[in-house]
Amino acid sequence: MAIGPNSHTSKQQGIRFVVRPYRRMPTQLVLYYLSGGCVGKGIVTNLSQSGMRIQGEHAVNPGLNLALRLKLSDDGPTIEVERSTVRWVDGYDFGLNFAYLSPLAAKHITDTLNQQIRAPQSPT
Repeated sequence: MAIGPNSHTSKQQGIRFVVRPYRRMPTQLVLYYLSGGCVGKGIVTNLSQSGMRIQGEHAVNPGLNLALRLKLSDDGPTIEVERSTVRWVDGYDFGLNFAYLSPLAAKHITDTLNQQIRAPQSPT
């Protein structure tokens, strides 16, 4: 059962400047997320080696731990992230930090990001 988004967003609370250690890449990947209270489907709108931004179907709260399953390509393996932590929330959009990522999952994410960086960009 989906619950509505919070009336105020935690993204706006405690705003501070943070230097990101990894580059974020825009994506449109489907993923599934699971916590003790919900199972949901979402779209990964950007990805980095340390986390991702999700457009989900549930309102979640900062600090919630989620397990994730996603495919980084149509013909690639399913990647499982055993534990990620919600860092910020804006309605049904939320940011995740990978709390535990297997070495194999980290390699797949790194390879995908490197391919996107090397891919020629089409003019818009």
